Amino acid sequence: MKINLLNNILLSCFLLIICFSCITIKDIHEGRIVKVLHEKKLLDSIKVHEPNIDWLKARGNSVISINNEEEQEVEINIRSKIDSIIWLNITKFKKKIYRGYFKENYIKMTLDYPEKLYYEGSLDELEKNINISLSYDLLQEIIVGGSFMNYMDNKFIVQVKNNEYHLLSHRKRKTKRITNNKTKKPTDYIYQSWIDPFTYKCKRINIIYPLSGSEINVTYKNWKDIANEIIPMDIEIMVNNLDANYELKIHYKNIKFNLPQKFPFKYVDGEYKSINLNEQ
Repeated sequence: MKINLLNNILLSCFLLIICFSCITIKDIHEGRIVKVLHEKKLLDSIKVHEPNIDWLKARGNSVISINNEEEQEVEINIRSKIDSIIWLNITKFKKKIYRGYFKENYIKMTLDYPEKLYYEGSLDELEKNINISLSYDLLQEIIVGGSFMNYMDNKFIVQVKNNEYHLLSHRKRKTKRITNNKTKKPTDYIYQSWIDPFTYKCKRINIIYPLSGSEINVTYKNWKDIANEIIPMDIEIMVNNLDANYELKIHYKNIKFNLPQKFPFKYVDGEYKSINLNEQ
């Protein structure tokens, strides 16, 4: 029961993505030569092109698979005050199955199916129990199609491969040594991303967390211009840890920016059983 419960929690956390419709951004740069840029100039260009919003409201669909088992489709509703709150509601056939409220190192959530469950506590505690590196910043970057670079403190290695920029926090040989536990100093993460050289938008991200033995891959696709913000319409997320593999395919239908939102969360009554993550 605990494994299924933690699977539900993890899936809920990673369902935090957006949806929309508008002008599709087409690739019109075929044949152009990619310039080799200094690390600082490239990072500055990437940050300038990151989403610049204060509020977000979005709806969409998500297809979920655990350990390559049968896919399940749900509807998602996301609201966020950037750098402050993320609110998520998940339904299936208009029936609520999950509601989550996230702040910096804090989560409050209810599960309504297959049974009524409730959890309130720190993201750090949740992270320890599901064996996945999880943070508010990570969730926020996913829902806005971000590069994660604002939360990385490394100097990056810049390469040009296959007509796109490839950024790495560690070279291949160092990465191999870290993942094989052949280094003396612990490493929090190994980061790499692939950047469109003309829009400076992040196309793919891979982050390995050696201490937890987990890995996340994020792919952004089908970019659209919505209210002068370039946002991915489709996002694929793959999460692997020592216990399971999770795959989410997200398609966004509608998204609005900079409209103040409310974050409803009903009082939890005796119908809900409190989740104890330390239960054996």
